[in-house]
Amino acid sequence: MKGARNGLAGMVQGRSGKTYFVAISLSERPPSRHLIKGVMHGFLGWQLLILLAVTAVVCYILARSLTAPIGCLRQATRRFADGDLSIRIGNQVKGKNELSGLAHDFDEMAGKIEALVDSQKHLLRDISHELRSPLARLGIALELARPQGNPEGQNKALARIELEAERMNIMIGQLLNLTRLESGARDLPFQRFNLCALLENLVADANFEAETRQCKVVYNAPETAVYFGSHDLLAQALENVIRNAVKYTADGSVVSVDLSVNTKKLKIQVADRGSGVPDEALTKLFEPFYRVADARDRQSGGTGIGLAIAERAVKLHGGTISASNHSNGGLLVEIDLPIKK
Repeated sequence: MKGARNGLAGMVQGRSGKTYFVAISLSERPPSRHLIKGVMHGFLGWQLLILLAVTAVVCYILARSLTAPIGCLRQATRRFADGDLSIRIGNQVKGKNELSGLAHDFDEMAGKIEALVDSQKHLLRDISHELRSPLARLGIALELARPQGNPEGQNKALARIELEAERMNIMIGQLLNLTRLESGARDLPFQRFNLCALLENLVADANFEAETRQCKVVYNAPETAVYFGSHDLLAQALENVIRNAVKYTADGSVVSVDLSVNTKKLKIQVADRGSGVPDEALTKLFEPFYRVADARDRQSGGTGIGLAIAERAVKLHGGTISASNHSNGGLLVEIDLPIKK
């Protein structure tokens, strides 16, 4: 078959033996510059071009709306990994979709990690400050304990060394508990127990300590109040609050411990008859190592960690703890624990 400029022609032999001449005529190919013009005058015409243009614009917008937030999130993640814990992107990702939700989740995660790191930095700084004082006193006591021909002075120095070592041991134990609580302590064993019986035992122990100052701890509660939680953790938290009230109440006064129950929560109120605290200090009482008056608290042997442990323990149970100055004088600490059914 031979080709021509505008067609093809050739000889074809059929089954009967006859020979046929076949010619195919091809239309002349239109120039490329007329292609768009031909399409426009063909099927759909302008509508097809408009549809393609709109589709391209929509695809570009969709792709941009997906890639821009992802790129923003990647950049924020890199900055966060480099140590910029203050980075937030929630206000940069608009809309109400999965990507905006992911951005807000990133901000929440970043905020919690930043708060945890800041808390650890403050705790490390406070620990360094708190340990410096007993170590300095230990150094002085050791110098006094060296043989100088004064047995009485040596005995006093050794007693001081024993006291400071015990204080440091207590502080380290409390710090370990505080660190465990701040990390979440999700492996705590929860069980049902009678909270009234727990408070009754704690009040009895507090009364034994309060007798040395002619004080008394009065307990008001129903006969039983079953609660689901960590018995040991709540015992430690409530003991810290009650002992703190006994420590700072006025000599010869009464500390009241009240428990009330309703269908939704348990409320525990511990009130002393001390001098109270300044209003600006009420929100800081549950910070580690915070002291209203350093001289007074150091003299009493307090470390400033007890109320911080109580606050973390209550939060792990989904509750709240707050402090306020009582209208009759003294400090009132209120603990609300939700009842889980």
